[in-house]
Amino acid sequence: MAFRRSILAMFIFCLLCLFPLDVKAGDADKSGNTTTGKTQEQKIKDKSFNKHKTITIREEETFQKAKEYIWISYQPKYDGYLTIQNTNVGNVPANGYLALYSRTKSIVLSSKSISYSGKYSSNKKTSEYWTKNVFGLKKGETYFIRVKAFTPVTLKSSFKKVTDKSGALQSKALNIKKSKTKTGLIPAGGTTPDWYKFTLKKNQKIQLYYNIHTKGSFQISLYSGRRRLAGKVLSTQGAQKMTIARQKTDTKGKRTTHPMEKGTYYIKIEPVNSLSSGYYTLMWK
Repeated sequence: MAFRRSILAMFIFCLLCLFPLDVKAGDADKSGNTTTGKTQEQKIKDKSFNKHKTITIREEETFQKAKEYIWISYQPKYDGYLTIQNTNVGNVPANGYLALYSRTKSIVLSSKSISYSGKYSSNKKTSEYWTKNVFGLKKGETYFIRVKAFTPVTLKSSFKKVTDKSGALQSKALNIKKSKTKTGLIPAGGTTPDWYKFTLKKNQKIQLYYNIHTKGSFQISLYSGRRRLAGKVLSTQGAQKMTIARQKTDTKGKRTTHPMEKGTYYIKIEPVNSLSSGYYTLMWK
């Protein structure tokens, strides 16, 4: 009986040698180390700002090495704006492009090639333009940031909730009191304008203060009823001031400025196209 058991054991051993068992992902890799069940390609693609506020794209993940984009998902819990700041990894300046996409990765919601750089300037505004990107987002939507990294880079995200009470129509315009600052949001993919109104109780020149944060462009316009009095296309430039007054030309062709007449005026802020998003602050005196 013992002899038969030995023969059976030897037979089973020979079968295992001829037909080795497959090692499943999650058991062990070729080096004998256990794995998580994800390929290296999946590990590169599986990134989310909901899970990690700071994400580093390593050398092996750059476009030159991996030959593919990095996709970083994000789903905001509130309406607001997402800020992404890039910094260098080691001594090599960060360099690449990024863009905002829809949940299906098929609809681009910003310029396809927003350039970023880690070559910092002594000028703070210039440095922020190349190292910070701002996108207006809507609550509950899933977005993807597509990154084409030429060199390693660290991307740090932060999100700020914005309660935008502006009107979508002129008839629903939100009233702004003098010297009171309002923050407005332009969500990605949208074209709906924001309307505000204010009332002058006496004739005066208007000082309009604004600060735009976008990689696209917004347009700001001033209306008296249905009549557009002034307008300007704006992009990220830091805090700005616009003086609004009436222009008159005398019989000799000389132009002079005069206070705006008392009454109600309307401010309209809108993206120049569906690829512009972000936020702004607005105040008048």
